[in-house]
Parts: sequence; structure tokens; C-alpha cells
Amino acid sequence: MFKFDNNPDTWQRLDYQIMRRGSIKPYTEDASLKKDISWLESENYNITEFDCSIWETQELMHFELSDKLEFPGYYGKNYGALNECLNELEITNNGLVVVFRNLDTLNINTAHTLMDIFITSSRRHLLFNERLIILIKVKSNKYPLHPLGSIELSWDW
Repeated sequence: MFKFDNNPDTWQRLDYQIMRRGSIKPYTEDASLKKDISWLESENYNITEFDCSIWETQELMHFELSDKLEFPGYYGKNYGALNECLNELEITNNGLVVVFRNLDTLNINTAHTLMDIFITSSRRHLLFNERLIILIKVKSNKYPLHPLGSIELSWDW
């Protein structure tokens, strides 16, 4: 993965724009999402896509996450295990882009928890010079996701 340069050309790059805004970008239009995915592919990012509308149960969601992200066999198919396996994921090339289409078909609490885990993991991967970018497709820009990836102040140092 290349390092961003601190100059006006870099500031205009799509990947830089997404990363500086928290590693997640929402879309309401398929054409815009498709255009950005094409650009990221051309910049040597690996792309993994999910259609959340087929996840009728959390079990199906965890199965597909495990399968497409190639989690180890011991993946526990719960949010704690998702967090652990995402953090252990080896990200190659310029980074990994995870696309969640129809995120708004999920229960809002499920969607928020899922995105929160991915955003938190993205921040952790930056420590190892790896980029994890999340793109979400919803029907409306009024989709009510609360703040994502927030941190708790820790006094245990």
C-alpha cells in the first residue's frame, strides 16, 4: 500500500476523501457507487460486495461474511468473533473495500452494530498501514445511522 502525500493532488483522491471522513461512504444511487468501485479497482483495491437484502437471519449474515472475507474455520458467527476476525484480516494491495448494498433492509440495530465493528476495525488496520474502506448503499440519505466507531475514554493505562 502506498502512503498518501500531503499535497493538493492527494486531497482530491477518492480513497483519501473517504479515509479522512472516517473510512465509510454512503450512497443512494447505484451509478455513483459503481463509478467509485471502478475507480477503487483501478487503484488496486480488492473489492468484496454483500447484498444485505438476502440476509434473512443473523446466521446467514455471519455465514456470508465468513465465506466472502475468508475467515478461519473457528469463526464464532457472532459480533465478538466478527470484530476479532476482521482485526486479524490480512489486507493486501492498496486496501480492501467492503460494499454493503441494501444496508437499510437490515434491522437498524444490526446495521449499526455491523458498521460500527467495520469502522473500528478500519481504524485499527491503519495502525498497520492497511486500508479498510466501507461503502454502503441505502435508498434514502435520511437513513438514521448513529455515529460510528466512537471510542470510550480509558483510564486504565
